[in-house]
Amino acid sequence: MISKKRPYDSFQYTLIVIGFWTIWCFLMAAWPQIFALPAVRAIARVSIVFIPAVIFYLMGNREKSIYDYFLLRDNWVKGVVVGSGFAILYFSIFLWRNFDAGQSAFHLPLGFSIWFNFIVGSPFAEEIFFRGLLLQELKAVMGTTKATLISAFAFGFLHLPQWLILDNLHGVELLSIFISIFTYGIIFALLVNLTRSLWASLIPHWINNFILLAIG
Repeated sequence: MISKKRPYDSFQYTLIVIGFWTIWCFLMAAWPQIFALPAVRAIARVSIVFIPAVIFYLMGNREKSIYDYFLLRDNWVKGVVVGSGFAILYFSIFLWRNFDAGQSAFHLPLGFSIWFNFIVGSPFAEEIFFRGLLLQELKAVMGTTKATLISAFAFGFLHLPQWLILDNLHGVELLSIFISIFTYGIIFALLVNLTRSLWASLIPHWINNFILLAIG
């Protein structure tokens, strides 16, 4: 027996992740001197998304190894090649658009918290949960198209508490950034669907977050 879970249990875990992150955002807003410290925020942000994904796997009594379940081992070469190619294309277009217009300058992000949180840790945790867990579980019960759209919507919805509570975004600005993250979620899901490897979305996610901090 591969799993004792009901088909839509991944929805419950998604709501748990969003719920915990919402509570954490309220804590950061109420007591920033404690909960919004860079190192604390980095560890919390990664843990809140990553730990439920691991628990979901462990509670499933699965025959697959954790590396295979989260698509980290099979087809990894294809995933790295496709992910790197897409990342290079995206990075080139971003550089051309920004530097040609003289809008940005390169600044190497510094500090453990920035790298662990925004550049490496959070993208890894988010890919593990939304493309490694949620997308695959939903594909098994509703097909690729619906699973891709729903996982992308959930990916965007996870960011709403921070935008609303901490960044105070509303109206058109909030809708615009949600659509942007939703689009990223669809692209990352398509890359994983194409390669059956999480590396295809991990690499461009890492590169995207790096250039947003270094150039944006």
